[in-house]
Amino acid sequence: MEDNVTEVTPEDVTPDRNETDLQIRHSLRKQLHSQNDEVSKTEAVEETKEEDSEVETSAPAAQSEQIVYAPPADMNKAEKEAFLNPTSENSHVLQGYLNRRAHETRTQYDRKAQELNQLIERNSTVYNTIKQYEEDYAKEGISIQDVAKRSVAWDRAMKNNPYATAVEWLESYGISPEELVGENQTEYQEAEQEYLTRAEAERIAEERWQSMHQEQEKKAVEYMNQKIVESFMNQKPLFRDPETASQLEGEMAPVVRALTQTGRYSSQEEILETAYNYVVNGNPVFANLNQKLQAKPVIQQQMQATQRAKQAARSISGSAGSGTPRVVTKDIRDNLRRRMTGD
Repeated sequence: MEDNVTEVTPEDVTPDRNETDLQIRHSLRKQLHSQNDEVSKTEAVEETKEEDSEVETSAPAAQSEQIVYAPPADMNKAEKEAFLNPTSENSHVLQGYLNRRAHETRTQYDRKAQELNQLIERNSTVYNTIKQYEEDYAKEGISIQDVAKRSVAWDRAMKNNPYATAVEWLESYGISPEELVGENQTEYQEAEQEYLTRAEAERIAEERWQSMHQEQEKKAVEYMNQKIVESFMNQKPLFRDPETASQLEGEMAPVVRALTQTGRYSSQEEILETAYNYVVNGNPVFANLNQKLQAKPVIQQQMQATQRAKQAARSISGSAGSGTPRVVTKDIRDNLRRRMTGD
């Protein structure tokens, strides 16, 4: 009996898989990948939050460090006390210090700027004279400083020993004194002396006198204007502080100039008063300061009037402020007579 055996090739064997199983496996694999991605994102977010929290915790620690400042060395005793223990009562002390320092800084800056401008103006003539030949000397390897030094050196040498210096100067340019005299290159001419006529002399004297008179009048006007300005500033409380006065002067200067050019004002006092009112009323800062200064005298006057009224009430016998009226009696008989009559 032969065995019933059938040969099977690999191509004939096919796995029996259901499509539903394949879809389930695919969906599970997809969900697994998505879960892994979410876990990684969550971990990254948590790490970022941890870093931010570390930064936030370190920031308050850095901010909590308080810096202690020492008072400036140019402060006086009261200013140092106000600097170390600032309160609303001593704030005016710090304001005065800041105002004074601003005025000193501006004054020093203006003085240094003026000194620099004067130095530039004094040296500009020398520099501009040599500058036009700077390129020529530069080609020879000579700087402007060397030119100036050589000029000063020759001038001093001529004052100390003129003949030897003159010979040395000529020889430095390749010229000998003998050749100079032999060729007769120098011609001497006598200058003709000019005489002035009487009319010309009188005219020159008159011009000089007029110039001197105008200069004296100009100085007198400047002196009078300075006195008027000083008197005006002494009458205004805003000019008591140097820094406030400096700012107020800067604001008033163009206004005073414009009012002077109009020619409608008869005196300098009127011009200054008009400019002062225009600047103070138009600037909120100056207006506020002016109101505060005007309010203080009013309050002081009211307090003084109240004090005088209280003193007057105490001095009057029988007034409401003196208690029970007193009657002066001479003796017991007068007192009995007064009581019987009902006085």
